[in-house]
Amino acid sequence: MYGTDVPASGIGARQTRLEDEALLTGAEHYTADLQVPGALRAVFVRSAAAHARITDIDADEARQAPGVVAVLTSRDIAVPRVFFPGFGRLINDAYHRVPLADGTVRFAGEIVAVVVAETQAQAEDAAELVSVDYDPLPVVTDPLAAAADGAPLLFPETGTNVALRMPFEAGIRADSPVRVSCRVTNPRMAVAPMEGLAIVAIPGQDGKKLTLWVSSQMPHAFRDLTATFLGMDAADLRVACPAVGGGFGGKTPAEPDYVLVAAVARHLGRPVAWIQTRSENLLTMQARGHIFDVTLEATQEGRVTSVQVDEVTDVGAYPGVGIGMVLTARSLATGAYDVPHARFDIRCVATDTAPTGAFRGAGRPEAIHMIERAMDVLAAELGIDPVELRRRNFIRPGQFPYTSVMGESFDSADFDKALTEALRLVDYDGVRKEQQRRRERGDDLLLGIGISCYIEVSAGSLGFDSEYASVEVGADGGVTVIAGTSGHGQGHWTTYAQIVTSAMGVPAEQVRLVQSDTDRVKRGMGTGGSRSAQIGGSAVRRACDAVVDQARQLAASMLEAAPGDITIVPGSGLGVRGDPETAIGWAELAGAILDDARRPAHLAPRLFADPGFSQGGGTSPFGCHIVVAEVDRQTGMVTIARVVAVDDCGVVINPMLAEGQVHGGLAAGIGQALFETARFDEDGNPVTTTFADYGMPSAADLPSFETAHTVTPTALNPLGVKGLGEAGTTGSIAAAHNAVADALAHLGLGRIDLPLTPLRIWEALHAAGRDGPDPDGGREARS
Repeated sequence: MYGTDVPASGIGARQTRLEDEALLTGAEHYTADLQVPGALRAVFVRSAAAHARITDIDADEARQAPGVVAVLTSRDIAVPRVFFPGFGRLINDAYHRVPLADGTVRFAGEIVAVVVAETQAQAEDAAELVSVDYDPLPVVTDPLAAAADGAPLLFPETGTNVALRMPFEAGIRADSPVRVSCRVTNPRMAVAPMEGLAIVAIPGQDGKKLTLWVSSQMPHAFRDLTATFLGMDAADLRVACPAVGGGFGGKTPAEPDYVLVAAVARHLGRPVAWIQTRSENLLTMQARGHIFDVTLEATQEGRVTSVQVDEVTDVGAYPGVGIGMVLTARSLATGAYDVPHARFDIRCVATDTAPTGAFRGAGRPEAIHMIERAMDVLAAELGIDPVELRRRNFIRPGQFPYTSVMGESFDSADFDKALTEALRLVDYDGVRKEQQRRRERGDDLLLGIGISCYIEVSAGSLGFDSEYASVEVGADGGVTVIAGTSGHGQGHWTTYAQIVTSAMGVPAEQVRLVQSDTDRVKRGMGTGGSRSAQIGGSAVRRACDAVVDQARQLAASMLEAAPGDITIVPGSGLGVRGDPETAIGWAELAGAILDDARRPAHLAPRLFADPGFSQGGGTSPFGCHIVVAEVDRQTGMVTIARVVAVDDCGVVINPMLAEGQVHGGLAAGIGQALFETARFDEDGNPVTTTFADYGMPSAADLPSFETAHTVTPTALNPLGVKGLGEAGTTGSIAAAHNAVADALAHLGLGRIDLPLTPLRIWEALHAAGRDGPDPDGGREARS
């Protein structure tokens, strides 16, 4: 639309993060840092039983403790059921959660009382004095057991623990000679952001308004839902997020703990703060928990003709957001492949465990792990190299835009381009030769290589494909961006500043960002699903274009030139093309627009625009991840030797931020593959509520990552950008799993589920050595 050279801090530059100085020096504040005069502290009394009737709550002693203002149970305060409407409508209302348990608890950690005191220490001490009597009920934590006939019911009125069953079948099933089946599990995990949940609820003096300072990913959606739950007008509820220490999908708009604290503050008429402890976070913020029984049918030549899946998802005691994860997984069940038939049967099962929600990838990694693991099983059955099998089944570049048999639309991809680059970087043939040498020598250090080709959809959820942003030039010549997205570590300020720099020539350091405050931001969908750069960034770009058009007309009038002759002069302003000395600075333009005598009559007295952006659907990031792993035959220890990730998110705005996103995603994926799982004992007691027990990987457990990008721009937005935040996790889980399975393939072991801990692998090796090899030669069941 206008001419400009890309400045050093524009799109494509390795611009350092503008956010970091304030975060590193402590100038930025998190919710827990806020000092609100008169704020009380809340502590939750949580259930010690996984499933029981509450027969009595004795809070008399706690109410008499020093500093205690109130001890509230369901008898003292009415709190409505909290659920995410899009998923809550799919299930029986009985499954919707009341934030303060009323009569029955259904998972260890469910809130049974709230202690509110003048100080945190006083609230914690008083919470220890609350006595709860339980009448135990049968416990079921395994989703397969919970789905079986005769299982103990969490909600007897529903007659089943299967909260949702959704069959799906599409396409034409051919009569194919090859059929392989395998089970692929995604263990339940803790989301574990650096900052847990945190909220300060401040009721207005009029008793009508309410301000919530909160750690959230989606302040506007949270405001609207919370207002509905509390029976408020959304205009009376302000939601603002200070710095947020990560979310990864775990800080959803429908958070029962937050609704409860808001209700308590309104009930008491005083500010109330609640800061989640690490143990509470590990106990209650969980995700994944999928079991896929997948069957592939294929020709002898390796063309996949059908994908069939029977899926069970553990959605915890109160099914909700976790339902959405399996719906996403279903949509991506055929992965990167052109498959003509699919069947996918979903069962979402309630168990006596914490409700599950989203975690990085949110259904995408689960689907790709499933199909990519199954592709390796098929390759072994057919005796075809896993690389070649994938190439025979890829959706070809000329087939895009492509709608899969699952009904999912993909805008563009070139899978072979990413795969070829990953193979080159890892030296695939060289690794295979070294693997063979080790096997011939009988080395104890076994070598395996795992491949995962993936595609996903970013910004594809309902409403996620549009966003608000405004751009305004200030009197100092700086630019203020107001965005409806809500950053929590991604680098939005830096990203949007680079877009402004490329569009307007203003240095990134002169760009300000306003976000995450419903009183200051007109509207917004927040951040999730890898939507912010492509949707929020495109909204910023559209606003920049409009402001530049206004400024061009103003500068043309001031310079007595034609608007078409006016161009951006990076770092200076706007001037006549070919004559940078004529440049008028942005500060002067911002002043001139206010002057009736200098401003063209048709222009508004403000360099401002907020056209917003709607993409009309999601984009399809894709890529190939390859993991090289070593497995010690004597100990079962897995060492990740190399991780090569070739991702394609279209145009890369900032290579440094892109690398950071991929690195974080890879750490999450490899952590799930090798270390992480949330575990419960036979009574439903959680046993992984500290980092001493939960297998969170550290930097010492991970290698240096080798990352690269192919670039396949999307035509759906003006930046050519696709999402990237989920990519590292989406591709890496299957790559790591396949690498370990490949290292062990010649030993005749059966299936080993995630996480691939040394104990699990050693037990499998020991069983094979004691009992002889698996008669199936280590392959999954087939017919």
